Amino acid sequence: MASEDSAGAPVSARTRELRRSRRREYPFIAYVVALLIVPLTKILARCEFRGLDRLPKGPYILVSNHITKLDPIFLIRFVWATGRMPHFMAKASLFTIPVVGWVLRTSGQIPVDRGGRGGAAVGDARHWLDEGQCVQIYPEGTLTRDDELWPMKGKSGAVRLAAEAGVPIVPIAHWGAQEILPRYGKGLSIFPRRHFTVQVGEPIAAERFTGLHDAADIQTATNEVMSAITTQLETLRGPKPETSTDATQGAQ
Repeated sequence: MASEDSAGAPVSARTRELRRSRRREYPFIAYVVALLIVPLTKILARCEFRGLDRLPKGPYILVSNHITKLDPIFLIRFVWATGRMPHFMAKASLFTIPVVGWVLRTSGQIPVDRGGRGGAAVGDARHWLDEGQCVQIYPEGTLTRDDELWPMKGKSGAVRLAAEAGVPIVPIAHWGAQEILPRYGKGLSIFPRRHFTVQVGEPIAAERFTGLHDAADIQTATNEVMSAITTQLETLRGPKPETSTDATQGAQ
């Protein structure tokens, strides 16, 4: 099974081809961002990526748990390691910050208006999926509020987008970033160097989301996606305690 970590483990031929394609197709600013983020993540943690061979060749939606504000930095590193260009959904207010907003827009990130006008974000996401890329979404919409950092109930955006775009959803889970920056913490704990791991799950086929229109059916599919994320997290942490909040429940 192909994988990549900071120790230089081998990657698959498909990942190498994606990287060559990335060099031809992606904007220069993407490499500037990578030049900053990749070394930073190597300083903060030894990164291990498991199950890269499960990632589809074509477009897909990447969904994951969300436990600390450092998550996007490490998942940009992960997506970059797969040979793809990261396309993340981020709150629209970040795009109004001078320089930061320009970098986000130019590098293909997707602003989300949390005030409820999500049509533009869906259109931007569809654009990248139609281009054969992947789009990363946190289905919970916020940092988990579960006391033990397990996933909460997910929002339906990822499933609705998968149904509209006709693409699979790939569940992943990660663990370790919270040791560097706690869920609501402000200071980084750099020493000793931590270990950050991503586990890739089996893709949920596009056909699972075909024809979903009824709200109850969409919620059922969303619950399945969250359960798949939780299953991958259990491979990193061990079985989820029965007393912990179920992934289909939790704060909204």
